[in-house]
Amino acid sequence: MNQHLFWPIAWLLILVLPGHEPGTVAKGSQRETVSVKAGVLEGIRFGSSPDGLAFLGVPYAAPPVGDLRWRPPKPISAWMGTRKATEFGAACPQLPAKWFPNVGWNEDCLYLNVWTPQISLSAKLPVIVYFHGGSNTAGYSQMTPLGPTLARLGVIVVSANYRLGPMGFLSHPALTAESEHHSSGNYGLLDQVEALKWVRENIQAFGGDAASVTVMGQSAGAVDICLLMASPLAAGLFQLAIMESGDCQSVWNEDIRRSIPYSGISESGEQAGERLTRDLGVEDGPDALHKLRAIPASEIQEAWSKDRQIHFDAIVDGWVVPEQPAKIFAEGRENKVPVLVGSNADEATVFGHGGPKTVEEYRKYLREDTGSHADLEFKAYPAASDADVPAQYLRLQSDSFAYGAYSMAQAMTRAGQSAYLYYFTYAETGRRAALGAYHGEELNFLCDSFPSDWEHGRDDERLGQAIRTYWTQFAKTGSPNAKGAPEWPAYDARADQYLELGREIRIHPTTERVRVLGNIERLVLAETENGRTPSGSR
Repeated sequence: MNQHLFWPIAWLLILVLPGHEPGTVAKGSQRETVSVKAGVLEGIRFGSSPDGLAFLGVPYAAPPVGDLRWRPPKPISAWMGTRKATEFGAACPQLPAKWFPNVGWNEDCLYLNVWTPQISLSAKLPVIVYFHGGSNTAGYSQMTPLGPTLARLGVIVVSANYRLGPMGFLSHPALTAESEHHSSGNYGLLDQVEALKWVRENIQAFGGDAASVTVMGQSAGAVDICLLMASPLAAGLFQLAIMESGDCQSVWNEDIRRSIPYSGISESGEQAGERLTRDLGVEDGPDALHKLRAIPASEIQEAWSKDRQIHFDAIVDGWVVPEQPAKIFAEGRENKVPVLVGSNADEATVFGHGGPKTVEEYRKYLREDTGSHADLEFKAYPAASDADVPAQYLRLQSDSFAYGAYSMAQAMTRAGQSAYLYYFTYAETGRRAALGAYHGEELNFLCDSFPSDWEHGRDDERLGQAIRTYWTQFAKTGSPNAKGAPEWPAYDARADQYLELGREIRIHPTTERVRVLGNIERLVLAETENGRTPSGSR
């Protein structure tokens, strides 16, 4: 299953106002100011601690508008005076999504937020930088309210917007031609790189340690982190990674120029971009990009809404993502960092039942996914009749996430890094009980923020405390283990085990189905190494 889901960097100008050296803090009754390289920010207190401060809607790159649309992000310009950082910045352009509120958007959207429990140049607190999910087509920095909760546990939390959908991942031959890197697309990934560079240059002013940065993401955010691990542009910008329900190296990713008829991919990146351009009525020519950049973002979103078969994903472009991540990780050429990685037992239940309905359709789907190895998948997830198809299809989708996490743990262990593999199994007892341990459910525990109708009990209180401890301890030390929590051993291929996070927290052996998906992946990689047509993979 395919989990859909540059300008040279210059130093920012340093603005020093009277009485405000970079990194110093001006005390106030409710609000505080802090100096970063581009100017002075005024934040706001959060929580009951007098030291807890939040700086919201902080610009980390120039607005990607006008001629800067579909270009790598440029550094933010310095500002005069004190800039209020007390409200979230605008979300990036996107179509409405039914799974979270529409907060409105603006093309000027490259903002981040910082929650810190202590501002001191000598504090050197570990930093977690969070990239949200939403298939790289929707979402915003504040949709997962983990900042206040995790900051109270002794870490600095940063969350960031990044360009989405056609504004963030449009590839097109004309864009490729104008690029000095012969690349287009992946602007959203470049935004994430720019946000991490901002953290490196500025986080000390908030009490953080620029040499202790953990990137964390869920769903598409986790996929993006995997891609950053495959990207030379992100080398050295983070030291640890947490990936929840997302991976890039156990699937084939869309290529900028080459069609890959596997893993659900039917077009190249440039082909998808040309399709949208035709929908917008812009013909090829010397002024095509000028016309495209002049079209209001709302019209681009509207055109895309009428043809949702066009996918805007991160792609293998030869620059940001130089090769297929499966190949980069298999050869040990990724950015090597310890990882905490996992999936949920019933990921796919919230995605609906839009998959194949008959055995014939199911077999067709499997052929499109893994080509000549489709029979092996069918044997692992058999459907004797049409009635069996929906359940087997959902099981395969959920196990695909499990295999992605499993293979990431294996890859990083091979690379000499510690990997901590989990499997989240907690199912609610209320109205969503039938969904099981669904995609994104673990975020409720991580944020200690639950739906109003959640039926609380001692199990979820205990699990939430354990998850928050594991995650923040990993960011602090590179190991999730801490006094008072069940021992979580690093992944070892010989033991082949994971930590269950559910009503019980315990060690389990890896399931046979996940091993089968691993065997298929190895066959696919061997096929490509022998120079045959690239097959899809899990």
